[in-house]
Amino acid sequence: MQGEETKLDFEKAMNELEETVSRLEAGELGLEESLAAFERGMSLVRICRKKLDEAETKIAKLVETKSGELVTEPSSLEEDAG
Repeated sequence: MQGEETKLDFEKAMNELEETVSRLEAGELGLEESLAAFERGMSLVRICRKKLDEAETKIAKLVETKSGELVTEPSSLEEDAG
């Protein structure tokens, strides 16, 4: 799955997940096909979650100082790099 995570960007993974859910909801798949689709869907969920988590760590956090001023605080990635 590691190689797959680098090949699929978030949008492609999300689109495939939506298609997989639609196929499952249609109820036209056999048991084996449904199980395979479910497993694929769970894999896609993990890929999307990981990509979202990575994006979240890159976003600077906006905080309010004691004086009421809003400033950005470095994200955990920037702190680790520094």
